[in-house]
Amino acid sequence: VLMVGRFLLRIVLLGLPALAIPAAYLLLLRDTVPAPRITNNIALNEKLAFVREHFADGVDVLAVGSSMTLNNLASDGVIAHFGTDRYVNAAAWGLGAAELPVLGTLLTDRLRPHTVLVATNLMDFRSAGRQLGTDSAAMARFLDGGPLVLSYLRHWDAPYLLRQAEANRIRFRDPGNYEYLGFDDHGGATLDVPADRIDRTRFNEAPPTADRLDEARYEAFARFAHWLKARGVKLMVVQCAYRDGLRTPAVDALQQAHVARLRTLLEPLGHTLIDGNAHRWADDLFVDGSHLGRAGAAQFTDICLPPRGAGGR
Repeated sequence: VLMVGRFLLRIVLLGLPALAIPAAYLLLLRDTVPAPRITNNIALNEKLAFVREHFADGVDVLAVGSSMTLNNLASDGVIAHFGTDRYVNAAAWGLGAAELPVLGTLLTDRLRPHTVLVATNLMDFRSAGRQLGTDSAAMARFLDGGPLVLSYLRHWDAPYLLRQAEANRIRFRDPGNYEYLGFDDHGGATLDVPADRIDRTRFNEAPPTADRLDEARYEAFARFAHWLKARGVKLMVVQCAYRDGLRTPAVDALQQAHVARLRTLLEPLGHTLIDGNAHRWADDLFVDGSHLGRAGAAQFTDICLPPRGAGGR
C-alpha cells in the first residue's frame, strides 16, 4: 500500500507542471476566459453566461435571435421605447429562425418577459444557417445555476478555453471587429467598424434569393409565435433594413412578400411586425450588408421603436 501511495504521489507531482502552465496562462487572461462550452456557438455561450450572471431575477423585455438582434438594436433606444430597464438582449451571431423554438422558449420560461423582441431579415430564413449543436437540457442546466466550476468541468475543453481566451482579448474590447462581444449593461453589442476596416465582401453580400429561403425556418418561426401566444407573451418583430446600395426591384419585391407572410402569421395572434425597409437607409450607416454601425443602430432603433411620448407603444 505504501508503495502504491508513493507511486500515485509521484504521478501527481510529475503532472503538476502540465497543469500549472495552462492554469497560469488562464489566470493571466482571466478577464477574457470564455464561458463554458455549453454549445458549439461561442457568442451564445457568452450570452448564456451573461444572462445567468446579470438577469437571474427575470426581465420585462427579452430580445432573442441572430446578430441582427445583437448588433442592430441600440439598448438605450429599446429601454426608452418600452419604459423599463428590465431588458436583456440575449441574441448571438450564428443563430437564425430555426433556433427560436429552442433558445427562445428556454429563455422565456426562465426570464418571464411580457414582451419578446426579435430583429430579423431574410438572412435568418436562408437554408444555409447553422444549428445550435446541443440539446436544450445543457443550456437549461447552466442557466439554472450551481457552481460555475462544475459547468467548466462538465464541459471541459482546455484547448478551447486557451484559444478563445486569446481571441476574446479582441472580441471583448474592439467594436471594430465583426465578432465583437463587448456587451453593454443589457447585452447589446453595436458595431463600430472604421471605414478602412470594412470587409467589402461582407458589405456587398446581397440578400438571399427566394430559392435559398427555407420553409422549415418559417415553420419554426410560426411555432415560436404560437407558443408565445399560448403563454400570453407579446412578440414584436422588427424587420431589419438593407442598405440602399443593395436594394433592387427584385430585392424589394421579395422583401415585401416576406414581410407580408410574417404579418399574416403574427397579426392574428396579436403580435406586431415593424418593417424597417419602409424607410431608406444610407450605405454609410452600415458595416456590411445586414449590420448597422453604432450610429445606424441608434437611428434604426429610434425609428422602428420610437421613445415613449413620440409614438412609442
